[in-house]
Amino acid sequence: MTDIYASVTQKLVFNKKQQKDEKSPKLGKTKKVVHDLFVQGTNDSSIVSKRSVEILYNKSVNKNAKDYFQHFVKKTPRRTPVINRGYWIRMKSIRMSIEKIISQQPENQRINIINLGCGYDPLPFQILDDAKFTYLKLFCIDVDFPELIGYKCQMIHNSSELLEIIGEKYPVAMENEGIQMHTDIYAAVGCDLTNKYLYCRQLDFFKANDPSTTNIFIAEVSLAYMTPDTANPIIETSSHFSNSHFIVLEQLMPAGPDHPFAKRMLNHFKKMEAPLQCIEFYPTIPDQINRFKMLGYEFVNARDLLSCWNLVDEETRKKIESVEPFDEWEEFFFFGQHYLNLHATNQKDIEVYDKDFSELYEPLENSSNNYYFKVNTDIEAPFQRKFHNCLCLPESKFITSGTNQSRLADTISLSPGSFNIETPEGFKSRNSAVAPTVDDSVYLIGGRRIPGVGLNECWRFFKSVDSYKWEVLESMKEGRVKHSALAYGNGILVYGGTSNEVFSYYFIEKNEWVNLSSDFVGLMGAKLFKSLDDIYLIGGMISGESSSQLNSKLYRVDINLDLRIVEVKPIFSHSTLARFGHHVYSDENKVLVIGGVGGKLFDQHDTIVEVDIKEKCIKSISIPDECWKKSNVLIGSDIISGTKEFSIILGGAVCYGFGSVWGGIMEVGIEKLPVGNYDLKKTV
Repeated sequence: MTDIYASVTQKLVFNKKQQKDEKSPKLGKTKKVVHDLFVQGTNDSSIVSKRSVEILYNKSVNKNAKDYFQHFVKKTPRRTPVINRGYWIRMKSIRMSIEKIISQQPENQRINIINLGCGYDPLPFQILDDAKFTYLKLFCIDVDFPELIGYKCQMIHNSSELLEIIGEKYPVAMENEGIQMHTDIYAAVGCDLTNKYLYCRQLDFFKANDPSTTNIFIAEVSLAYMTPDTANPIIETSSHFSNSHFIVLEQLMPAGPDHPFAKRMLNHFKKMEAPLQCIEFYPTIPDQINRFKMLGYEFVNARDLLSCWNLVDEETRKKIESVEPFDEWEEFFFFGQHYLNLHATNQKDIEVYDKDFSELYEPLENSSNNYYFKVNTDIEAPFQRKFHNCLCLPESKFITSGTNQSRLADTISLSPGSFNIETPEGFKSRNSAVAPTVDDSVYLIGGRRIPGVGLNECWRFFKSVDSYKWEVLESMKEGRVKHSALAYGNGILVYGGTSNEVFSYYFIEKNEWVNLSSDFVGLMGAKLFKSLDDIYLIGGMISGESSSQLNSKLYRVDINLDLRIVEVKPIFSHSTLARFGHHVYSDENKVLVIGGVGGKLFDQHDTIVEVDIKEKCIKSISIPDECWKKSNVLIGSDIISGTKEFSIILGGAVCYGFGSVWGGIMEVGIEKLPVGNYDLKKTV
């Protein structure tokens, strides 16, 4: 018996690939057939990921929610949290766009919802089964390759629940036109979208040219695999239909193809033999907006998926966050800023987004200082890690903890030479701790072993007579993760990383922790730093927000240890200071903010910026082309600061479903060449 739930690609691509190898170069059609099959294959991983979201999230968001993907995919996998959340916002952004368009249509208007490259997506059944739409004249049309539509129709025939939603089928009178299923409210249409004339005839059959019809075209990534010469005529043709709307979800490259996420994404699809072919021509949101205007749509607006996440109502976001532990915000930012949701229409006064898209800020003025860069991305797998800590002692440098394929508790030497380290049994793996240096010791504070649960541990790392040792100290009053710390006075000031984001102070001589009083509203992941004699706080995510709202203010922090009081005062703000997962280097009057994620995807010219606190201005430090092209990762890193130089050590990210990327070592000299002299080797 034929398994109709198996991949179309699994069934056909092997034979077609053999044919491609044997085919004469003069006959190019077979090559196209194989490419089309690989594109169909992308549907398989996508639909399985969406099923993972359905299993995990449906009942949490709506206790009465039904499962629809189960009719098309029998696997029940569990994807990683960042993939689950990514696919959820992909689906939600499309659904929000459709519902906004529908809500603004005239009464008694027929609404065609045409899903181009639909795959096995059950969107029509979700919409047609929604009680709030029962009074509307909705008609859903699934369009995809004929073979895939054939399998989808078989799956629908095998589901009494789906058949009940779409109603009684008509005899297929237009089989030669590719219409494989047809009811009063649903149709499944097989069409190679490059066949413009067949496409128009099929839609005309469903009253797409009637002035009393509104047509909503949806292309979730499906056009991205085509060349512009092939995809653009589909968009242009669709713009001519009555009251046309076009919703596109597609990949972006706002920081170019050498950004580590973009490079990994491009390689992923290339390896699948379904390369992204439009993204090179339309890499940014403004490029895509201009594209649709040139192709016949008068009104065009768009957002990236990170912005779409913030448009979801707070109650729903909180329900999503309650489903599974999640603190991979840096990775979610990377994903969200590499996808857009675009709405184009010729129907006046219909809006999906209430404001026109605009860039977060104008390009920054270049710094007048000279910066010298050196990058080594050739890091062997055993040394790759993220959310680790650099241990900076006067005579040597080390790395400890962090995450690779699992949490780590080892120690790596960064300095030439041989080192003996004594590690007690109680020293366990962790990531996202902090490690300030005070005199001849490093203090490893907090971190986590599981998402969202901070550790209250404090360890001292120091050199004894013939070895380096770890010593456990008094624990903090609460666990902390995504916090910040710096040496202050005869102790250590710590901020953030708890539910109420309090300040704490560690008295080294007393081995005692105390909490400090402050009225300051909490910021998760904000960074403390010292410039001259003042302490400042910069960046961070606004605590208690289920959105990804970031703090763009620079604050001065005034401390009175006698009264155990902290006052926090705003100095100035700029959108590029709104960061999470960043680091700060300060040297005399110079303050540099390094890496992390922000309200826009940082690129070659604003990943590192110079902050003039006195003049309250920000300047760009451009990373040279030869360094940027190495696609170094500047999240999950740690830094080592020296005199007029600093080094960004390792780091990494999971890039959605495309695999992981790992950082190297980037050395930066200020008015001089850097002299890091690092030598990675395991010591424990």
